[in-house]
Amino acid sequence: MCGEDVSRLLVQYMSSIFSYSFLRNYFEWIKTWKSLPVISWVRAAECYKEEKFALAAELYEKGLASHPFHEASYCARLDLAHCYFKEGRYEDAKQELKGMINLIPELKEAYVRLARIHIWLGEYLEAVWTMRRALREIKPDGELVGIFLGAVLDNGGPGYLLDEAREAYRKLSDKEKQNEKLIVSAIKLEIYKGDYQKGRSKLSSLASGAHAPFDAVLAYGEVLLREGRISIARQHLRRALQAAPNHPKVLTLFASSYLKSGPYYNPDYAKQLATSACQNSNWSSPEALHILAESYKALDDRVTALATALRAKEAGSKLLSNYRDVKTIEELIKALSQSNPNRIP
Repeated sequence: MCGEDVSRLLVQYMSSIFSYSFLRNYFEWIKTWKSLPVISWVRAAECYKEEKFALAAELYEKGLASHPFHEASYCARLDLAHCYFKEGRYEDAKQELKGMINLIPELKEAYVRLARIHIWLGEYLEAVWTMRRALREIKPDGELVGIFLGAVLDNGGPGYLLDEAREAYRKLSDKEKQNEKLIVSAIKLEIYKGDYQKGRSKLSSLASGAHAPFDAVLAYGEVLLREGRISIARQHLRRALQAAPNHPKVLTLFASSYLKSGPYYNPDYAKQLATSACQNSNWSSPEALHILAESYKALDDRVTALATALRAKEAGSKLLSNYRDVKTIEELIKALSQSNPNRIP
């Protein structure tokens, strides 16, 4: 029997046992890594593509336990962190990515993913420090600087970090400055510096396109909400939610739109959306908890409102920079405490 016959019979035998996608991943592995696959990781990749993230995580963990120093382990760890994220295991995801950064300081994707999780949870200063370290370990590019600048702006400073972000932007090539995330962050910087109409006009044009970046749509929705243009703001927030389902900040902004006085006022719907925002941030986002507390207050459920406001303050105190609207939370707690004399101090 010739070699080709043996190969054909082997493929037929494997096809009778394993799925087509498994075999495809198996041979892709050999082509990529020039070695025999770690079977549990091949199966994990199959589950990953099918969005069976809990099972994929178990298989990635199994492979890492038996092959911790395999040359493909960093890819497995990246996918494992994403599985943790999709399953709402945010702390596990963060720890996995932090471990990778310590192990491979030049791995850009680990910094980007870690910063995105911090931003998802409203931990803006944590995202800033992550990207600041990335810019010291890796050659700066449009994506890294865009995330860094955006996180500094979302955090509201401080000034010296904003100066660092602006300097990093200045040093980029014109080509790198065309990065979508960086363009949005640069526009937000214009608004932050006080050139409101110019920045708003650019943001409007960018966000209104058929294939507008998520960050632009979200930022413009937030601008419209602050301006009181509730109906148009919701249109953009719906688009943002389609691009990133269950995003806590989008849900939080959506919820706050139903607490605005006028024909759009609906505190019960605000409560539903804010609750969803809290659930999708593992009840750790002070922004989401704050709006949920305001929703309960609007529904005259002052006991639950007070408990939620206290929880929002506690969540904010765990952030590196504290919650930027902490004074508003403290005023809410004070008002609710005065209306609830039976509360134990």
